[in-house]
Amino acid sequence: MATLPSPANGTAVLPSSSASSVPARDPHPANYAWFLNISIWILATSSTAFLTLRIWGKRRRDRKLWWDDHFLISSWVCLIISCILQSFATTLGFGMDNRDIKDLATTRLVSLIAGFFLIIAAAWSKTSFAITLLRISDGWVRRFVWFVLLSTNIAIALSGVIQWAPCWPLQKQWHMELPGVCLRLWFINGYNIFVAAYSGLMDIALALLPWKIVWPMVIWSRREKLGITFSMSLGVFAGLTSFAKILALYLVTKPNAEPEFVMVLMILGTAESAITIIAVSIPVLRSSLKGNIRPVARSSLAVL
Repeated sequence: MATLPSPANGTAVLPSSSASSVPARDPHPANYAWFLNISIWILATSSTAFLTLRIWGKRRRDRKLWWDDHFLISSWVCLIISCILQSFATTLGFGMDNRDIKDLATTRLVSLIAGFFLIIAAAWSKTSFAITLLRISDGWVRRFVWFVLLSTNIAIALSGVIQWAPCWPLQKQWHMELPGVCLRLWFINGYNIFVAAYSGLMDIALALLPWKIVWPMVIWSRREKLGITFSMSLGVFAGLTSFAKILALYLVTKPNAEPEFVMVLMILGTAESAITIIAVSIPVLRSSLKGNIRPVARSSLAVL
């Protein structure tokens, strides 16, 4: 997750005789904080509602919370922390042009921490769904889920490391005027784009696996199997959101990146985890409302 874009090239200081050629600064600069706040809190509220209903559904049927539930709750906590930090950053000027932010270093640091929590939220929400699939799969499908679980977490973890350690000294991340060295921008951007693409692809792969797992079962009607597999495949939208981040990552690292690009990237990062939480909660909620998922002959679908 990118933080604030690098400051745009400063306007050269011209002699007083040429001062009229220097473009005047807008006394009322654009501020996209409202757009960010509305978007992320709609996503946060929606994910909170569905996660609450998921837990309620399990409690209603006297089901204990398992590892997938705990990872999902932890992901939600990280998502909420990130949203709080993003909103706090907007009070410091996040959402405006860098030249209009009074305390740019603090704003960068807060947005950096907010982005880091989004990385954790994304990793743990995907882990939750993968653990659910591990409980209902076997054979090559189970091995594939393990591969996706491990490789995705490693890729996202490295993204978190790169976010925190691209510069030496570390403080140069938010105090850009400090002397030091940083990783090449093309490397950081390229790896983040790779993670977004790989994560999106794995989201879609996991979302399609229920069709392979559930469809051969004969204990439900065709209509019921369609309902179960469709509800378990909604994670495909999280994958599409991850793909959308690729364009946002490209735009946010351009030399003269507009602040609205950063807003879109943060919103997409929030949406990725929020959509996953919602998608993973819907199958459990559906089962609770319909009451049709029963432990039949050790059926793995009883975990829903």
